Amino acid sequence: MNYNLNLNKPMKTKGMLMVLLSIFILGLTSIFNSQSAKKLATTDKYKVIRVDGRIIFQRTKADMKKGDVFLSGTALSFATPHSRAAVISGVKGRFVLSSSEKGQTKILPAANTISSRSGALLNKIDLKNHFNGDYLIINELKLEIGNEAFPMDEQNFFYLAYEYQNETIRKKLSFNENTLLIDKNEVFKIDGNPIPPMKTTMGLYYMQNGNGGLISEFTPVFPNIDELKDEVEIILDEFSDKSDDVKIQEITAYLGEFYGKPQKDNLALWLISEFDLK
Repeated sequence: MNYNLNLNKPMKTKGMLMVLLSIFILGLTSIFNSQSAKKLATTDKYKVIRVDGRIIFQRTKADMKKGDVFLSGTALSFATPHSRAAVISGVKGRFVLSSSEKGQTKILPAANTISSRSGALLNKIDLKNHFNGDYLIINELKLEIGNEAFPMDEQNFFYLAYEYQNETIRKKLSFNENTLLIDKNEVFKIDGNPIPPMKTTMGLYYMQNGNGGLISEFTPVFPNIDELKDEVEIILDEFSDKSDDVKIQEITAYLGEFYGKPQKDNLALWLISEFDLK
């Protein structure tokens, strides 16, 4: 009687199990690596909100512009002095790109200080503290002024003074009872003709009984509204899962860093009308 024993069968079965186990482990490793890569790509990917100056992607020679995606480690050239870009990540938050002394790219956390002025301005000290530095005005600004210290009528009023083409321009500001109005279309108009809006230092004066006195000097910033809307929409898209309070805080901080300190009520009205954000 012949017995045909397959003594190699147990060894073959064990080998198959080892192969299957190896494939399973490799599969898990691949999944984990893929998830890690996706997470890394997400956390190191930023959307460009705004570019000041000129920044160039070294590989493509293309200028960085609003809406571009920037990956951490991408080589950049900062073509103009003080060039910088505001970028944002839904995971990491908002950052500022700038050039280091060695020509490398610095990715620094953006300023989170929120300085949004609001409330009535009762006296000269309030006005001096309020109107200083870069001051953001969206469309028309309305400010409540203390009527006792600064009554407004035909003889007593506020006006702005600034230089344009070697000439001093004085613009009387409109008012409604004790509310002061600052409108871009009114400020940048000479003899009834509009002039291009510009960023320039202006003096705020108060005319009383025929005598004009300087209150303070500041730089009003009137943004391009279409561009501003695009920039805010990028922030809102990246922070879509955040609360309205967080969104407003982030927008306020961004505007303060890249435009000028906003006035709380002026900004709030615009955010409500454009984005239903309150």
